[in-house]
Amino acid sequence: MAAFRESAPARGTAAAPRVVPPGSYDEHGAAAVPPGATVPPGATVPPGATVPPGATVPPSATVPPSATVPPSATVPPSATVPPGATVPPGVTVPREERPPAPAESASAHEIGLQREAPAPEGADSREAGPAAEGASASRTHGRNVNGLSHANLRTPENAAPHTAQNAAPHTAEHPAQTTEDLAGASVETTSAKKDAAEKRTPAAPPSKKFVDTAAVTLIVTELLIRAWAAWGGYFSLDDFTFARLAAEKGLTSDLLLTPYNSHFMPGAYLMVWAETTIAPLDYRLVAGVALAGMAISYVLIWLLIRRLAGPKLVALVPLAIALFSPITLPATLWWAVSINQLAMLIAIPGALLAQLAYLRTGRARYGAIAVVTAALALPFYEKAALVVPLIFIFSVVLQPQTDLPDRIKAAVLRFKYQWGAFVVVGATYAGIYLTRPLDERSESAVDLGGLLGNAATNSVPSGLLGGPWSWKAIGAVDASANPPVALRVVAVVIILAVVALTVYRRPLAYQAWVFFGGTLLFDVLVLAVGRLQLGSGAAMEYRYFTDLVPIAAVALTLALLGPPAWAATWPQRTGIEWPPVIGGTRVAFANANALVLPLVVALFVSSLVSTVKYSNRWHDNPAKDYVATAEKSINAMGREVDLFDGAVPEKVAWGVLNPTNFPSRLMAPLDLPINPDPEVSDDLYVLDPDGQLSHALVTSAKAPAGTAKNCGYRIAGKRVPIFLDKELFNWWWYAELRYTAKETVTIPFNSANTRGRKVTFEKGEHTIWVKVQGPAGWITLDNAPKSAGLCISYAAVGVAAPGEPATP
Repeated sequence: MAAFRESAPARGTAAAPRVVPPGSYDEHGAAAVPPGATVPPGATVPPGATVPPGATVPPSATVPPSATVPPSATVPPSATVPPGATVPPGVTVPREERPPAPAESASAHEIGLQREAPAPEGADSREAGPAAEGASASRTHGRNVNGLSHANLRTPENAAPHTAQNAAPHTAEHPAQTTEDLAGASVETTSAKKDAAEKRTPAAPPSKKFVDTAAVTLIVTELLIRAWAAWGGYFSLDDFTFARLAAEKGLTSDLLLTPYNSHFMPGAYLMVWAETTIAPLDYRLVAGVALAGMAISYVLIWLLIRRLAGPKLVALVPLAIALFSPITLPATLWWAVSINQLAMLIAIPGALLAQLAYLRTGRARYGAIAVVTAALALPFYEKAALVVPLIFIFSVVLQPQTDLPDRIKAAVLRFKYQWGAFVVVGATYAGIYLTRPLDERSESAVDLGGLLGNAATNSVPSGLLGGPWSWKAIGAVDASANPPVALRVVAVVIILAVVALTVYRRPLAYQAWVFFGGTLLFDVLVLAVGRLQLGSGAAMEYRYFTDLVPIAAVALTLALLGPPAWAATWPQRTGIEWPPVIGGTRVAFANANALVLPLVVALFVSSLVSTVKYSNRWHDNPAKDYVATAEKSINAMGREVDLFDGAVPEKVAWGVLNPTNFPSRLMAPLDLPINPDPEVSDDLYVLDPDGQLSHALVTSAKAPAGTAKNCGYRIAGKRVPIFLDKELFNWWWYAELRYTAKETVTIPFNSANTRGRKVTFEKGEHTIWVKVQGPAGWITLDNAPKSAGLCISYAAVGVAAPGEPATP
């Protein structure tokens, strides 16, 4: 606490300014006494206090004795603190909290207000009033000071010796005004006035511990919701392809260096291989890794916001946007998305946090951390290259120069070695990327306007505010945003209003929104190049805009809360006055903290509605039951199973994923005891639509009943033809033959393009399946000895369909 004591100055005598050399600053870089303040007669400057040269505090502006000013307020310039007043460090004394000043001292009250609202850039300091003069004095000495410091002012008890030394000269100079006079004036304050002042005193802002606890609570809450959403899900579509490739190729260069849909992602493949090896097709591990990645991203985002804004309650609003936005849901639930984008979601706040430390301290190791962080994200997703321009823009915005060209020049020159390292990393990655065989691009026209319009007005705005509330199905489990028209309109209006208000309040806040808008445009351009065949509707899929969420949180923090608190210390280290980079404040929010809880709750509820609806689709994943049933029924046989490897249902895996949509490839990581598509089998099985193992049954093209009595088709002699009731098109088929034989015999089998295949008919009554290729319309069996007594009672060619369920 800091307190000034007044002795009895003589009336009518001008007070000589008391100058205390500068040199002590608090943890936020703020000086102990505001610039332009004069220490009044009788005031006590405790030992260790810092007063900039030329600082004046007129004796007219007062804080009532025994008044307690809430923490994190700032005492404006020219205010005195009489005996008994308690002023914590960094305190703001609102205008209405000070008692009416005498007429001759009204200007002292106004000085404080003028300092709260600095003059526009380029305005003459004489027109800006005392505030501009104070700022000019600060610039003259290369200092930017803005408040009283708890660290640099001592309590009245500790300051007693200093008080005694300073009080006597002032008393001698002003014998007519005594301490008793001041005390009497204080007594004249009525209890009613005191009560009114106390009622007008705002509640103390939340402590640092409270804000951090609230942030952790929000992070944990969202992680629990994401855990519920993830644990009920399963693999989908491309997930099975990645798992299959890892199982079939192993940890080889063929796996790591082969692009997938033009994505060069060795890091992602390494992650797939590790998870597949540890727990094949076990979604619990995948969900756990995704949740751990999101937790790291959330913590880094909060640390970045907190370093930029300080431990302010209002900082929870951009954090809530980063946490609750459903835009990042695919990166949590869909493995194919998370293996690419988790690294980027960690790299963006991580690299910016390191760059912020580099900006603040100038220590090269932080710049190196930013480079390494960006470099480590590139092997997972080429879009992580976005981190580099983000770091550059971020560095430019936080440079201390006034003009934008000067800030760009300063950022380029100050961090030239860092930019050189980024160039080396980017060139290396690009050289490897461009040597990989990429997919051919469609030559269809790009609907760039449609993509940008959908992203900027339909999907992204509602997603940042917790929408879309409703989803449009894509396949069995995936979905694209389908917000109601009302939500689309309201979301756009709210975001435009926030942008307009922050830019009006701090004119240079536009830079923060350029930071966000540039990222949105980049995402749309990448989408146009990489997924143009999907049309403008692709902009409604949130997986293409995951990186926007942390960027939106950072942009809102910069635009709403301004430069970081440590910015005030830059003048001492650079010799340059810190400008209003994110602007001087035109409009002050009187009760901003009161809005935090309603805003956070609204974002949470909006997000919860969207998350539950999206997650319910992921929980109802037919692939989960299909794979579990197939694995159980195959293993229950206790032996290797001959399996017809026909396509799985579309609800499990789309046909475009061929060959992943075949059971043997879909479940390759499980290493099941199966023999897929055998050339000849005496016990062929097939999986039914639910994944249950069943005996195969072929009915597509059947032969009429044979004419041999009690035999059907008697196979004896050089060649016996069997004609089907129709001819099939050119494909792979199975011929099913049910027969009896008096002895085991092996004879040639022919059908369509399959010729001379040796087939063994066992003694007794059996069924055999033979693989056939071509436009089958007939079957022949050659050179069967008459003594074998081979009879064919049923012959058919076609697709093996599920028949009776298999039993061990």
